[in-house]
Amino acid sequence: MESKLILQSTDNASSNVQVSLLTTDGFVLGRSDSRSSFIPDIDLAEFKALEKGVSRRHAVIVRYQEKPHILDLNSINGTFLNGKRLKPDNPYMITSGDQLGLGDLVLTISLEQ
Repeated sequence: MESKLILQSTDNASSNVQVSLLTTDGFVLGRSDSRSSFIPDIDLAEFKALEKGVSRRHAVIVRYQEKPHILDLNSINGTFLNGKRLKPDNPYMITSGDQLGLGDLVLTISLEQ
């Protein structure tokens, strides 16, 4: 199984987030906000997430059947995988090279050993 997930901004190739897939069964993707004490596991605020319509609790990456999957958490602006809007609360397998859209924020997924 892949051990590292990298999310890279399509707007700025030098901006990315890396997390280990071995330390937990899931990660909440979203944005921090000065009006809330909630901080997501993967905080996308540095990617201009608020301006691009990313919710505080937008989506979650989970290990499902030993593969990484993305689930939309009923976000207002939607979660997209390779341009297709995902149905909330359904797991969709992700692979290296996939384009993940959270509102208008687009990230490229890389999975590494």
